[in-house]
Amino acid sequence: MLGCVMLLASCGGSSTPGSGGGGQPVLQSVSLTPTAASLNVGSTLQFKAIAGYSDGSSKDVSSSAQWSTTDSTVASIESSGGAAPGLATGVAPGSVNISATLSGVPGVTTLNVVGSGSLTAFSISHADATIPTNATLPLFGYAEYSDGSAGWVTSTTHWTSSNPAVATIQDQGKSTPGLVTATNATGTTTITATFNSMQATTTVTVATNAVPVNLLDMTASQNYLDFPGGLYENSSKNPPSNHDAAGKAAAAAVQPLDQNGNSTSTGTIVFLGIGMSNADQEFGSFASAATAPGSGVNSKVAVKDGAMGAATACYWTVAQGQTGSSCPDAKGVLLENQYDRVRDQVLVPAGLSEKQVQVLWIKNANPRPGIASQGGPALRTLCDEKNNSACVNDANTDAIHYEAQLGETIRAAKSRYPNLKQVFLSTRIYAGYSTVGLSPEPYAYEYGYSAKWLIEAQVQQERGSAPDPVAGDMSLTTAAWTAWGNYLWANGSTARSDNLVWLQSDFQSDGTHPNAQGTQKVVDLLMTFFKSSPYTPWFIQ
Repeated sequence: MLGCVMLLASCGGSSTPGSGGGGQPVLQSVSLTPTAASLNVGSTLQFKAIAGYSDGSSKDVSSSAQWSTTDSTVASIESSGGAAPGLATGVAPGSVNISATLSGVPGVTTLNVVGSGSLTAFSISHADATIPTNATLPLFGYAEYSDGSAGWVTSTTHWTSSNPAVATIQDQGKSTPGLVTATNATGTTTITATFNSMQATTTVTVATNAVPVNLLDMTASQNYLDFPGGLYENSSKNPPSNHDAAGKAAAAAVQPLDQNGNSTSTGTIVFLGIGMSNADQEFGSFASAATAPGSGVNSKVAVKDGAMGAATACYWTVAQGQTGSSCPDAKGVLLENQYDRVRDQVLVPAGLSEKQVQVLWIKNANPRPGIASQGGPALRTLCDEKNNSACVNDANTDAIHYEAQLGETIRAAKSRYPNLKQVFLSTRIYAGYSTVGLSPEPYAYEYGYSAKWLIEAQVQQERGSAPDPVAGDMSLTTAAWTAWGNYLWANGSTARSDNLVWLQSDFQSDGTHPNAQGTQKVVDLLMTFFKSSPYTPWFIQ
């Protein structure tokens, strides 16, 4: 049996910042304030960038960070060298991500620019959620306007529950508007939200088998909505023997390559991370740590952060061409192909090519999954498969939808990176402190099942089964060997078996993006895994 330190994040638990080589503090993270902000067209808002270092110190680096916006036609941002670095100006209604990067380490937050349009749609953040007895679930109200602007309006929404004997909800004017509190009775209730005379409804089910136990620690006798846990099949923490052998063979094939993909001792192994804003923060900081003096990382390995704020799951499923029209459910305006962007802005400037990419780390999510978007319905949370057979392969369930997107992403990456040998998956960290519905619980927890099921689909296909109808073709020629890198979710302050916890102090004020302390936890978990896994000897050789 492989020890937990090899396959999982760490056996030592939550981490504290370490010191860099030579006793000098190392830049570990950049976080922005304010978070999840709004401003009107024509108005300005000053952002600050705070750098976190390995000795626990921090400082304001707003004047030296490189500031950027995902769409300057919606909001502009003044960069270093200007009179007010980090000053955003609302240009047109819409939403953007604001980023600040220092020495390759990014920080990101969302900005909503509000115009004067009329209300066109109002939604609730969750679609048909199931929660355990005596638990709480924050719901969020989301308003969309004719001028293209949108925003969270939870505190000014009127909330009611049709069955308070099962679950109550706090109304506007209360301490936590939209907070559902289940009683010790099971059943369902309809939540109605009213904003400016427009209504939206959702169903909340209270069930005893809806307790979210982290997959790492879930035993064979436990389940979540009748779905078994474990990182791999049969509630195991470890890959089955056939997948283990395939992973070690893939690892042995990873070797330095030149720009044409030819093996050479003077070549490079490109280890690329892709995903959305959280992945950008976390893998960007990991890449910085991997290149720090005394990191112990193989000098032949180029760890590159290809993730970007707002580049959510759908955008990475498109191997060629613009992504905007291909991703109507992505809630963004990213038109540029993400693989083209990585090639042109990440690889080529570093003297690297797509043919040198051999290892991929993926962490992603769908934005506002419970809110219907143009071209698609609201994506539901998981339901009990024993009571509803549609839970198994329903594409309108976000966990299943994301499983399919992971398969599409890996195949797209393989087509762009012909020498891709290994893919490592991580899913969302805890989202129970979220103050907005960008990627809330239990969606964040359920992404763990997306990755688990995708990996199991590849295992079964390796054994001769037909491609899984959700995951698609995961053969080692069409895709690449895929396994867990780190399972990052823990149930808030409830410690996992390896002592990992997620505290409110680990997050920025939006409760979604980690701050310096939270980012450092992920960096340490990644570093421990890739230095000790039997599937990544290339990382330290």
